Amino acid sequence: MTQWHKILIAMGFSVGVTLASMLAMATLTGEDIPWPFWAWGAACPALISGPVTYVLASQAEANRRLNRQLLATQSVLRAQADIDHLTGTLNRAAFYRSAASYDGDAPACVLLADIDHFKAINDQHGHAAGDHALRIVARTLQAALRPDDLLGRVGGEEFAVLLAGMPMELGLTIAERARSAIAGLEVTTTEGVPIALSISIGVAPLAAGAVLDQALAQADAAMYSAKRSGRNRVLAAV
Repeated sequence: MTQWHKILIAMGFSVGVTLASMLAMATLTGEDIPWPFWAWGAACPALISGPVTYVLASQAEANRRLNRQLLATQSVLRAQADIDHLTGTLNRAAFYRSAASYDGDAPACVLLADIDHFKAINDQHGHAAGDHALRIVARTLQAALRPDDLLGRVGGEEFAVLLAGMPMELGLTIAERARSAIAGLEVTTTEGVPIALSISIGVAPLAAGAVLDQALAQADAAMYSAKRSGRNRVLAAV
């Protein structure tokens, strides 16, 4: 219903009520009401209700418009609050919240990936180079995943992945593909100095209804085993 429809309805209602009241009064009293009073009885409520309804309808529309803008802004802010602004992945809280709500019937698996010798990258090339490495690793990991998979930065140089409905064997294959892609990258600083970049990944199964923290702890243990075994490799949780 448009604003003008609302105004016409309000004017018609107010005029109708006023004239009906005058007719009832004339009938009860038996008095004859001259036509100028009928005209005034129609014009007066119309002249009052029209502008008042216009103002109220305009204010209501403005309020609805502001409410829509507020909801859109809240939606954007909620989305931004879930994002790690350096890498564009989910942040730790958002990843854990989204991954913990996984209720698929098919088995899934979780990955924990950690950039090898990340402190050395920062120490030798500066924090800008470290940030560059984080963004490259995040993009490469994301490229290896499906749209429904989850990727989050859960630590300084640590990323977590939930492969939804993915059996362990395929999860290991995807992890190895991501590891190989990152190891094959030619990364340099802004000055053109090459940066050696690799990751170690631990993979653990996540059965339907299982506790996410347990699976992540298993993946974390496997990832640290990969570190101790020489880094730049993928290991499955035992």
